[in-house]
Amino acid sequence: MKSNAIFIFKRATLIFVVFLAFGCSLQEKQLPQLGVLPEFELINQEGKKVSLKDYENKVWVANFMFTSCGGTCPMLTQRMTKVQKALKEEAKQLESLGQYPCRIVSFSVDPERDTPEKLSEYAQRFGADKKLWSFLTGPADQVTETIVKGFKTVMQKVPLESGQNPEDISTFDVVHGEKFILVDQKARIRGYYDSDALGIKQLLADMKKLAGAS
Repeated sequence: MKSNAIFIFKRATLIFVVFLAFGCSLQEKQLPQLGVLPEFELINQEGKKVSLKDYENKVWVANFMFTSCGGTCPMLTQRMTKVQKALKEEAKQLESLGQYPCRIVSFSVDPERDTPEKLSEYAQRFGADKKLWSFLTGPADQVTETIVKGFKTVMQKVPLESGQNPEDISTFDVVHGEKFILVDQKARIRGYYDSDALGIKQLLADMKKLAGAS
């Protein structure tokens, strides 16, 4: 009787461990839903109108930058080129990159100074492929609405010197979020990622996971 009881206990324990592992595995496969982006209509580096509808059925990663930023933005953009490289490798089997279901979108947090022409020059400097990677600008209120309320990240003008007017476009800097943000096919935010090697690795894995789930 005692040996039977031990056997039953061990079997029950094994079943529990397998069930727990299976449950954890399912949880690992499911990305959180962290909000839904509002509609927007902005302008890309080619001067073309771009709206949220252009990203229907696409998985995309967003980040924030401005062309006159001297430190953080070039670093973040350079790191995003690694994401672009990985996506292009994934898309090699397709005849056209336009068919690939993943995209990159960089939003300018300085829309008053960042014209499409400036964004185009910036994009070319970093080798951005326009079929995969868009840089967006537009009316300041729409940009702010999209970034602050939509992506739930910071975007704020900071005077370069004490006492200066932040509305003077020649005398301010912009504080902004530095995370890469993953968006799914239904405009839902699914994750915030650091731009380091580990963060990019996880981002790419999650993008592939979402793209395969469409």
